[in-house]
Amino acid sequence: MKKIYLIIAVAACFFAVESNAQIGVGVGYNMLLNVQKTLDENSDETLDGIYIEGTCDINLLDKSWGELGIQPGLRFTFAGNQESEEVLGVVGKASVNEVYLDLPILVSYAYDLDVVKLSAFAGPVLSCGLSSVAKLRIGDNVTKTNYYGDDSVYGRFDVKLGVGLGAIVKEKVTTKIGYNAGLLNRYTGNLNNLSCRTGVFYIGVGYNF
Repeated sequence: MKKIYLIIAVAACFFAVESNAQIGVGVGYNMLLNVQKTLDENSDETLDGIYIEGTCDINLLDKSWGELGIQPGLRFTFAGNQESEEVLGVVGKASVNEVYLDLPILVSYAYDLDVVKLSAFAGPVLSCGLSSVAKLRIGDNVTKTNYYGDDSVYGRFDVKLGVGLGAIVKEKVTTKIGYNAGLLNRYTGNLNNLSCRTGVFYIGVGYNF
C-alpha cells in the first residue's frame, strides 16, 4: 500500500508544479491485452472496460513551430470479461475483473490550427494493480481466485511505454487515442521460460477547465 500512496503523492506534486497549468478530466473505453509466452506457445486474454482520469497539461515551450509540454495524470482503469457455457444442462460461468491505478508522465507536442490543436505524446506510465479477481461458477458452486493473494505469482506493479495522438477543440474539449505497452514481466514465479505482459489500448474524450 505504501507504493500506492507514493504514486498518488507524486501525482499531486505534479499537479501543483504550476498554478496556471491546465487541469482536465476524461473518460473513455480501454482494452487490456494480457499476453503469456512460453517456449512452445503464446496465449492472450482480452478484457474490455472503461477509464476515468484527471490530467494536468503544463506548457514548457511555446514557439511558432509548436508547443512542448508535460502531461502528468492519474487514471483509474476498470476492465473485465465473462464467458458462459452449458454442458448437460449445467451452466458454467467464468469471469475476470481487474482494476488499475496508473500515473502517466508524458511529454507532449502540439500544433495550433486556431480552432483545433493537434497533439502527439509519449512517455512512461507507472501502473499499480489494485484488484485482479477471477470467478468460476458451476451451478451453485462458486470458486474465487485473487491473483494478488499471498500465493500469487502475478505482480501488481508495471511500467509501460505510452504513445498516442490527440486533439483539443477551442482549448476545452479533448479527444485522444493511444496504446500503453507493458515493459515488465509480471510473472513472478519460478518458471524461467514463462512471461506475462499487459498492454492497454484506449480511446476517450475529456474536458479542460
